[in-house]
Amino acid sequence: MKKILIFGVSGNMGGYLAEYLLQNCSSEYEIIGVDLVEHPTVKKMVNIITMDINNEEEYSKLPTKDVYAVIDMIGPMPARMVGYKPMVYVETNVLGSFRIFDYAVKVNADRILYAKSFIDIVKRGEEQLILHVDDQPYFDYDNYHSVYCVTQNATKELLRCVHEFYKIKTFTFRLPHIYLWNTNDRYSVKGVPQKMMHRILIDKATAGETIEVWGDPARQKDMVYVKDLCQMFFKACFTERETGFYNVGTGIGTSLLKQIEGMRDVFGGKKKSELVFCPEKPNAPQYIMDIKEAVNELGYEPKYSYLDMLEDMRKERELGRF
Repeated sequence: MKKILIFGVSGNMGGYLAEYLLQNCSSEYEIIGVDLVEHPTVKKMVNIITMDINNEEEYSKLPTKDVYAVIDMIGPMPARMVGYKPMVYVETNVLGSFRIFDYAVKVNADRILYAKSFIDIVKRGEEQLILHVDDQPYFDYDNYHSVYCVTQNATKELLRCVHEFYKIKTFTFRLPHIYLWNTNDRYSVKGVPQKMMHRILIDKATAGETIEVWGDPARQKDMVYVKDLCQMFFKACFTERETGFYNVGTGIGTSLLKQIEGMRDVFGGKKKSELVFCPEKPNAPQYIMDIKEAVNELGYEPKYSYLDMLEDMRKERELGRF
């Protein structure tokens, strides 16, 4: 069987991707997970090889024959880091990923897929609502995200070197915030864990509590669901193209007000939350991802509207799988 390896399969998005590939790949493909730890739900779906990607000796645990695709979704990020340990970004995002790329080359894999953050261009959203694939990096060098951003951009360039030198197929994806349901509702701000804002809003909607609408309620954001991300990865696994760089998104903006109204309507009970407008409060981020390259080159077509996403998240909350 041809093998598709998902590095980072126990992460927030990994289980969803494993499930999507299992549901959509033909029987000639075997899906294998790779991670430092095993996720109990994902373990029921696929075989998980536990290893430290920074330890070269542990690559002996991985298959050496019939490897078709290697998907790199690993990487510590500021949102999951407690405190500030920039060396971890260098060791894992750069060296760890390059070891994964080197493994793919050595076993004659057909292709490599790499996921990176849009942290390098999100700041442009304040000047231009739509973010393009070819937008040049524009970020600050003096905050908790700076080294993370630099390491991911470096890895993107390293993957291009791998493609050009070894002629292996390579595909890079630039991810905004990917919405999904997970039991972990925390992320870190400046190294300090706190509850995600959209989970706070969902909890308030569920309880019928008053919800404050901060800043400009008309500011728009691209609300992309994890299962549309999975669709894009799936299509890249089987395209005949040699390489590609893609924004992940829906190409549609949803205003902050529509976001909150949707959470209230989908997650609320009989008592609907009252909305209180607070224009003096800080604005939410704004951006829409230009996805024309993914549409034209991969045949990608987002399946989940914003409300569809919320409905599916509610189902996943009830299932409690991830």
